[in-house]
Amino acid sequence: MGAATHTPDDGAFGYHTHAFHSNSTFSVKQNTLSSPFDAEITAGSLNCDFTYPVFHPNKGQQSDGCIILLHGLNERTWDKYLPWAYQLAAYTNKTVILFPIAYHMNRSPEAWCNPRLMRAFVNGRKNDLPNVKGLSVANVALSERLSNHPERFLLSGYQAATDLLDLVDYINTGKHALIKGGAQIDFFAYSIGGFLSQIMFMAHGNDILAKSKLFIFCGGSAFADWQGISKYIMDSRAFERLHAYYNSNEVHADKGSVSAILNETALGASFVDLLSLGNLKRKGAGYYNFLKDRVSAVVLKNDKVVIADTVKRALKGMRVEEWDFNYPYSHIMPFPLLSNKLVNQVNEAFDKLMLRATLLFTT
Repeated sequence: MGAATHTPDDGAFGYHTHAFHSNSTFSVKQNTLSSPFDAEITAGSLNCDFTYPVFHPNKGQQSDGCIILLHGLNERTWDKYLPWAYQLAAYTNKTVILFPIAYHMNRSPEAWCNPRLMRAFVNGRKNDLPNVKGLSVANVALSERLSNHPERFLLSGYQAATDLLDLVDYINTGKHALIKGGAQIDFFAYSIGGFLSQIMFMAHGNDILAKSKLFIFCGGSAFADWQGISKYIMDSRAFERLHAYYNSNEVHADKGSVSAILNETALGASFVDLLSLGNLKRKGAGYYNFLKDRVSAVVLKNDKVVIADTVKRALKGMRVEEWDFNYPYSHIMPFPLLSNKLVNQVNEAFDKLMLRATLLFTT
Protein backbone atom coordinates (compact mmCIF):
# COMPACT_ATOMS: atom_id res chain seq x y z
CA MET A 1 0.00 0.00 0.00
CA GLY A 2 1.52 3.30 -1.05
CA ALA A 3 1.40 6.50 0.91
CA ALA A 4 -2.12 7.74 1.51
CA THR A 5 -3.28 11.26 0.75
CA HIS A 6 -3.52 12.45 4.36
CA THR A 7 -0.95 11.56 7.00
CA PRO A 8 -0.57 12.67 10.62
CA ASP A 9 2.46 14.07 12.33
CA ASP A 10 4.47 10.92 13.03
CA GLY A 11 5.82 12.45 16.21
CA ALA A 12 2.33 12.36 17.71
CA PHE A 13 1.81 8.69 16.93
CA GLY A 14 2.69 5.69 19.01
CA TYR A 15 2.84 2.01 18.02
CA HIS A 16 2.49 -0.41 20.90
CA THR A 17 1.90 -4.06 21.66
CA HIS A 18 -0.24 -5.15 24.58
CA ALA A 19 -0.38 -8.51 26.30
CA PHE A 20 -3.67 -10.41 26.51
CA HIS A 21 -4.77 -13.58 28.25
CA SER A 22 -7.77 -15.51 26.95
CA ASN A 23 -9.98 -16.94 29.66
CA SER A 24 -12.02 -18.99 27.21
CA THR A 25 -10.60 -22.24 25.84
CA PHE A 26 -12.13 -25.30 24.26
CA SER A 27 -10.85 -28.64 23.10
CA VAL A 28 -12.35 -30.93 20.51
CA LYS A 29 -12.94 -34.62 20.90
CA GLN A 30 -10.06 -36.06 18.94
CA ASN A 31 -10.84 -38.63 16.27
CA THR A 32 -8.85 -40.85 13.96
CA LEU A 33 -8.44 -37.93 11.54
CA SER A 34 -6.37 -35.84 13.93
CA SER A 35 -3.21 -34.36 12.40
CA PRO A 36 0.21 -33.16 13.57
CA PHE A 37 -1.20 -29.62 13.54
CA ASP A 38 -3.40 -30.54 16.52
CA ALA A 39 -0.50 -31.48 18.78
CA GLU A 40 1.43 -28.41 17.69
CA ILE A 41 -1.24 -25.94 18.75
CA THR A 42 -2.16 -27.68 22.02
CA ALA A 43 1.44 -28.12 23.12
CA GLY A 44 1.61 -24.61 24.60
CA SER A 45 -0.44 -21.56 25.45
CA LEU A 46 0.19 -19.69 22.19
CA ASN A 47 -3.53 -19.22 21.53
CA CYS A 48 -4.26 -18.07 25.07
CA ASP A 49 -1.36 -15.76 25.90
CA PHE A 50 -0.46 -13.36 23.12
CA THR A 51 0.02 -9.71 22.21
CA TYR A 52 -2.00 -7.39 19.98
CA PRO A 53 -0.72 -4.28 18.13
CA VAL A 54 -2.08 -0.81 18.84
CA PHE A 55 -1.86 2.49 16.97
CA HIS A 56 -2.27 5.34 19.44
CA PRO A 57 -2.55 8.88 18.00
CA ASN A 58 -2.45 10.83 21.25
CA LYS A 59 1.07 10.59 22.54
CA GLY A 60 1.10 10.92 26.32
CA GLN A 61 -2.69 11.04 26.60
CA GLN A 62 -5.49 8.50 26.85
CA SER A 63 -7.87 8.59 23.90
CA ASP A 64 -11.61 9.15 24.09
CA GLY A 65 -12.38 6.49 21.49
CA CYS A 66 -11.19 3.14 20.25
CA ILE A 67 -11.62 1.11 17.05
CA ILE A 68 -11.05 -2.64 17.12
CA LEU A 69 -9.92 -3.92 13.71
CA LEU A 70 -10.70 -7.54 12.83
CA HIS A 71 -9.05 -9.47 10.01
CA GLY A 72 -10.02 -12.26 7.62
CA LEU A 73 -9.93 -16.05 7.79
CA ASN A 74 -6.56 -17.85 7.71
CA GLU A 75 -4.51 -14.68 8.23
CA ARG A 76 -1.00 -15.09 9.67
CA THR A 77 0.52 -11.61 9.44
CA TRP A 78 -0.64 -8.07 10.15
CA ASP A 79 1.28 -6.60 7.19
CA LYS A 80 -1.84 -6.01 5.07
CA TYR A 81 -3.67 -4.28 7.90
CA LEU A 82 -1.04 -1.94 9.32
CA PRO A 83 -1.84 0.83 6.78
CA TRP A 84 -5.55 0.34 7.48
CA ALA A 85 -5.08 0.78 11.22
CA TYR A 86 -2.69 3.70 10.82
CA GLN A 87 -5.06 5.58 8.54
CA LEU A 88 -8.10 4.94 10.74
CA ALA A 89 -6.19 6.29 13.71
CA ALA A 90 -5.06 9.31 11.68
CA TYR A 91 -8.54 10.19 10.42
CA THR A 92 -10.53 9.50 13.58
CA ASN A 93 -7.94 10.41 16.23
CA LYS A 94 -8.98 7.21 18.00
CA THR A 95 -6.80 4.39 19.24
CA VAL A 96 -6.91 1.40 16.88
CA ILE A 97 -6.42 -2.12 18.21
CA LEU A 98 -5.60 -4.93 15.78
CA PHE A 99 -7.01 -7.96 17.56
CA PRO A 100 -6.17 -11.53 16.44
CA ILE A 101 -8.98 -14.08 16.12
CA ALA A 102 -8.30 -17.37 17.91
CA TYR A 103 -5.71 -19.57 16.15
CA HIS A 104 -4.81 -16.77 13.73
CA MET A 105 -1.95 -14.29 13.42
CA ASN A 106 0.44 -14.66 16.37
CA ARG A 107 -2.07 -16.96 18.09
CA SER A 108 -0.91 -19.78 15.78
CA PRO A 109 2.46 -21.44 15.20
CA GLU A 110 4.81 -19.69 12.79
CA ALA A 111 5.31 -23.02 11.03
CA TRP A 112 1.77 -22.84 9.63
CA CYS A 113 2.83 -20.07 7.25
CA ASN A 114 6.26 -21.52 6.40
CA PRO A 115 6.08 -22.73 2.76
CA ARG A 116 9.05 -25.05 3.12
CA LEU A 117 7.62 -26.83 6.16
CA MET A 118 4.05 -26.97 4.80
CA ARG A 119 4.99 -28.45 1.41
CA ALA A 120 5.14 -32.00 2.78
CA PHE A 121 1.63 -31.65 4.24
CA VAL A 122 0.31 -30.34 0.92
CA ASN A 123 1.76 -33.36 -0.89
CA GLY A 124 0.29 -35.73 1.67
CA ARG A 125 -3.15 -34.14 1.46
CA LYS A 126 -3.07 -34.27 -2.34
CA ASN A 127 -2.30 -37.97 -2.18
CA ASP A 128 -5.26 -38.54 0.14
CA LEU A 129 -7.56 -36.18 -1.78
CA PRO A 130 -6.48 -36.23 -5.46
CA ASN A 131 -9.45 -34.11 -6.56
CA VAL A 132 -9.05 -31.39 -3.95
CA LYS A 133 -9.12 -27.81 -5.26
CA GLY A 134 -7.54 -24.66 -3.91
CA LEU A 135 -5.02 -26.45 -1.68
CA SER A 136 -1.79 -24.57 -0.98
CA VAL A 137 1.02 -24.21 1.52
CA ALA A 138 -0.82 -21.15 2.83
CA ASN A 139 -4.05 -22.96 3.76
CA VAL A 140 -3.11 -26.60 4.38
CA ALA A 141 -3.00 -26.23 8.19
CA LEU A 142 -6.42 -24.57 8.41
CA SER A 143 -7.89 -26.88 5.77
CA GLU A 144 -6.84 -30.05 7.53
CA ARG A 145 -7.87 -28.85 10.97
CA LEU A 146 -11.34 -27.83 9.78
CA SER A 147 -11.80 -30.95 7.65
CA ASN A 148 -11.04 -33.15 10.63
CA HIS A 149 -13.00 -31.12 13.17
CA PRO A 150 -15.42 -28.59 11.62
CA GLU A 151 -16.65 -27.69 15.10
CA ARG A 152 -13.41 -25.72 15.47
CA PHE A 153 -14.94 -22.94 13.38
CA LEU A 154 -17.60 -22.37 16.05
CA LEU A 155 -15.35 -22.99 19.04
CA SER A 156 -12.57 -20.65 17.89
CA GLY A 157 -15.11 -18.00 16.87
CA TYR A 158 -16.76 -18.21 20.28
CA GLN A 159 -13.40 -17.90 22.00
CA ALA A 160 -12.55 -14.84 19.89
CA ALA A 161 -15.94 -13.26 20.63
CA THR A 162 -15.61 -13.76 24.39
CA ASP A 163 -12.05 -12.43 24.23
CA LEU A 164 -13.33 -9.31 22.49
CA LEU A 165 -16.12 -8.83 25.02
CA ASP A 166 -13.52 -9.16 27.78
CA LEU A 167 -11.43 -6.52 26.00
CA VAL A 168 -14.45 -4.21 25.80
CA ASP A 169 -15.01 -4.65 29.53
CA TYR A 170 -11.31 -4.04 30.20
CA ILE A 171 -11.48 -0.74 28.34
CA ASN A 172 -14.83 0.30 29.80
CA THR A 173 -13.60 -0.16 33.35
CA GLY A 174 -10.59 2.09 32.76
CA LYS A 175 -7.90 -0.58 32.88
CA HIS A 176 -6.36 0.11 29.47
CA ALA A 177 -3.36 2.43 29.70
CA LEU A 178 -4.04 4.14 26.35
CA ILE A 179 -7.83 4.50 26.41
CA LYS A 180 -10.12 6.29 28.84
CA GLY A 181 -12.63 4.25 30.80
CA GLY A 182 -16.07 4.37 29.22
CA ALA A 183 -14.60 5.40 25.84
CA GLN A 184 -16.55 4.86 22.64
CA ILE A 185 -15.59 1.42 21.27
CA ASP A 186 -16.28 0.68 17.61
CA PHE A 187 -15.37 -2.09 15.17
CA PHE A 188 -13.88 -2.14 11.68
CA ALA A 189 -14.31 -5.70 10.44
CA TYR A 190 -13.06 -7.29 7.23
CA SER A 191 -14.21 -10.59 5.72
CA ILE A 192 -14.76 -13.28 8.39
CA GLY A 193 -14.15 -10.57 10.98
CA GLY A 194 -17.41 -9.09 9.74
CA PHE A 195 -19.22 -12.37 10.33
CA LEU A 196 -17.80 -12.54 13.86
CA SER A 197 -18.81 -8.94 14.52
CA GLN A 198 -22.33 -9.48 13.19
CA ILE A 199 -22.81 -12.30 15.67
CA MET A 200 -21.51 -10.15 18.52
CA PHE A 201 -23.72 -7.18 17.62
CA MET A 202 -26.83 -9.33 17.19
CA ALA A 203 -26.17 -10.99 20.55
CA HIS A 204 -25.03 -7.97 22.55
CA GLY A 205 -25.95 -4.87 20.54
CA ASN A 206 -28.50 -3.94 23.20
CA ASP A 207 -26.24 -4.35 26.22
CA ILE A 208 -22.44 -4.70 26.16
CA LEU A 209 -22.15 -3.13 22.69
CA ALA A 210 -25.13 -0.79 23.02
CA LYS A 211 -23.07 2.30 22.12
CA SER A 212 -20.76 0.64 19.57
CA LYS A 213 -20.78 1.03 15.81
CA LEU A 214 -19.71 -1.53 13.19
CA PHE A 215 -18.21 -0.96 9.75
CA ILE A 216 -17.98 -4.10 7.59
CA PHE A 217 -15.73 -4.37 4.53
CA CYS A 218 -15.97 -7.37 2.16
CA GLY A 219 -18.28 -9.20 4.54
CA GLY A 220 -21.82 -9.26 5.85
CA SER A 221 -23.51 -12.26 4.23
CA ALA A 222 -24.97 -15.29 5.97
CA PHE A 223 -22.59 -18.24 6.40
CA ALA A 224 -24.29 -20.39 3.76
CA ASP A 225 -23.55 -17.76 1.10
CA TRP A 226 -19.79 -17.53 1.64
CA GLN A 227 -17.60 -18.90 -1.18
CA GLY A 228 -14.44 -19.72 0.73
CA ILE A 229 -12.43 -21.95 -1.62
CA SER A 230 -9.14 -20.13 -2.16
CA LYS A 231 -5.47 -20.95 -1.91
CA TYR A 232 -5.34 -18.16 0.68
CA ILE A 233 -8.35 -19.32 2.75
CA MET A 234 -9.22 -23.03 2.59
CA ASP A 235 -9.34 -25.89 0.11
CA SER A 236 -12.47 -27.47 -1.36
CA ARG A 237 -12.53 -30.40 1.08
CA ALA A 238 -12.52 -28.11 4.12
CA PHE A 239 -15.14 -25.83 2.54
CA GLU A 240 -17.44 -28.76 1.73
CA ARG A 241 -17.00 -30.24 5.20
CA LEU A 242 -17.83 -26.94 6.92
CA HIS A 243 -20.99 -26.47 4.90
CA ALA A 244 -22.07 -30.08 5.38
CA TYR A 245 -21.63 -29.69 9.14
CA TYR A 246 -23.22 -26.26 9.68
CA ASN A 247 -25.91 -26.33 7.01
CA SER A 248 -27.45 -29.54 8.31
CA ASN A 249 -28.52 -30.96 11.66
CA GLU A 250 -25.04 -32.34 12.32
CA VAL A 251 -23.93 -29.30 14.32
CA HIS A 252 -27.07 -29.51 16.50
CA ALA A 253 -26.40 -33.18 17.18
CA ASP A 254 -22.91 -32.43 18.50
CA LYS A 255 -22.58 -32.55 22.26
CA GLY A 256 -20.34 -30.95 24.84
CA SER A 257 -19.07 -27.43 24.22
CA VAL A 258 -20.81 -27.08 20.85
CA SER A 259 -24.22 -27.86 22.31
CA ALA A 260 -23.65 -25.60 25.31
CA ILE A 261 -22.69 -22.64 23.14
CA LEU A 262 -25.58 -23.05 20.70
CA ASN A 263 -28.26 -23.62 23.33
CA GLU A 264 -27.09 -21.64 26.34
CA THR A 265 -25.45 -18.44 25.06
CA ALA A 266 -26.63 -15.38 23.16
CA LEU A 267 -23.58 -15.67 20.91
CA GLY A 268 -24.51 -19.24 20.01
CA ALA A 269 -28.10 -18.28 19.22
CA SER A 270 -26.92 -15.46 16.96
CA PHE A 271 -24.48 -17.81 15.24
CA VAL A 272 -27.40 -20.10 14.35
CA ASP A 273 -29.37 -17.09 13.07
CA LEU A 274 -26.52 -16.14 10.75
CA LEU A 275 -25.98 -19.62 9.32
CA SER A 276 -28.42 -18.90 6.50
CA LEU A 277 -30.63 -16.18 5.11
CA GLY A 278 -33.61 -18.40 5.90
CA ASN A 279 -32.66 -18.45 9.57
CA LEU A 280 -32.40 -14.66 9.56
CA LYS A 281 -35.77 -14.23 7.91
CA ARG A 282 -37.39 -16.42 10.55
CA LYS A 283 -36.48 -13.73 13.07
CA GLY A 284 -38.83 -11.36 11.25
CA ALA A 285 -38.41 -8.57 8.71
CA GLY A 286 -36.73 -6.18 11.14
CA TYR A 287 -34.06 -8.43 12.62
CA TYR A 288 -31.44 -5.65 12.31
CA ASN A 289 -33.68 -2.68 13.11
CA PHE A 290 -32.22 -2.14 16.57
CA LEU A 291 -28.80 -1.67 14.95
CA LYS A 292 -29.94 0.83 12.35
CA ASP A 293 -27.56 3.79 11.96
CA ARG A 294 -24.87 1.88 13.85
CA VAL A 295 -23.93 -0.66 11.16
CA SER A 296 -22.83 -0.03 7.59
CA ALA A 297 -20.97 -2.05 4.98
CA VAL A 298 -19.00 -1.68 1.76
CA VAL A 299 -18.94 -4.64 -0.62
CA LEU A 300 -17.04 -5.02 -3.89
CA LYS A 301 -18.68 -5.84 -7.21
CA ASN A 302 -16.03 -8.34 -8.28
CA ASP A 303 -15.61 -10.06 -4.90
CA LYS A 304 -15.89 -13.82 -5.51
CA VAL A 305 -15.76 -14.84 -1.84
CA VAL A 306 -18.42 -12.54 -0.38
CA ILE A 307 -20.97 -11.87 -3.11
CA ALA A 308 -22.39 -8.33 -3.03
CA ASP A 309 -26.03 -9.35 -3.54
CA THR A 310 -25.90 -11.83 -0.64
CA VAL A 311 -24.67 -9.08 1.68
CA LYS A 312 -27.48 -6.76 0.59
CA ARG A 313 -30.02 -9.48 1.39
CA ALA A 314 -28.50 -10.36 4.76
CA LEU A 315 -28.04 -6.73 5.85
CA LYS A 316 -31.44 -5.62 4.64
CA GLY A 317 -32.31 -2.28 6.22
CA MET A 318 -28.66 -1.40 6.89
CA ARG A 319 -26.57 0.93 4.76
CA VAL A 320 -24.76 -1.29 2.23
CA GLU A 321 -22.75 0.27 -0.60
CA GLU A 322 -21.48 -1.71 -3.59
CA TRP A 323 -18.24 -0.34 -5.01
CA ASP A 324 -16.17 -1.27 -8.05
CA PHE A 325 -12.54 -0.12 -8.15
CA ASN A 326 -10.94 0.91 -11.46
CA TYR A 327 -8.08 -1.58 -11.20
CA PRO A 328 -7.77 -5.39 -10.84
CA TYR A 329 -8.61 -6.43 -7.28
CA SER A 330 -9.91 -9.42 -5.33
CA HIS A 331 -11.42 -10.26 -1.96
CA ILE A 332 -7.97 -11.19 -0.66
CA MET A 333 -6.23 -8.16 -2.16
CA PRO A 334 -8.62 -5.22 -2.38
CA PHE A 335 -5.66 -2.81 -2.40
CA PRO A 336 -2.91 -4.69 -4.26
CA LEU A 337 0.62 -3.49 -4.79
CA LEU A 338 0.61 -2.82 -8.51
CA SER A 339 2.70 -0.97 -11.04
CA ASN A 340 3.39 2.72 -10.63
CA LYS A 341 0.80 3.40 -13.31
CA LEU A 342 -2.00 2.30 -10.98
CA VAL A 343 -0.70 3.32 -7.58
CA ASN A 344 -2.77 6.52 -7.57
CA GLN A 345 -6.00 4.60 -8.27
CA VAL A 346 -5.25 2.12 -5.48
CA ASN A 347 -4.44 4.87 -3.02
CA GLU A 348 -7.58 6.80 -3.94
CA ALA A 349 -9.73 3.70 -3.37
CA PHE A 350 -8.03 3.01 -0.06
CA ASP A 351 -8.47 6.60 1.06
CA LYS A 352 -12.14 6.57 0.02
CA LEU A 353 -12.79 3.49 2.14
CA MET A 354 -11.07 4.88 5.21
CA LEU A 355 -12.98 8.14 4.90
CA ARG A 356 -16.25 6.23 4.58
CA ALA A 357 -15.48 4.30 7.78
CA THR A 358 -14.37 7.51 9.50
CA LEU A 359 -17.74 9.08 8.70
CA LEU A 360 -19.51 6.30 10.62
CA PHE A 361 -17.11 6.45 13.55
CA THR A 362 -17.14 10.22 14.00
CA THR A 363 -20.83 11.09 13.61
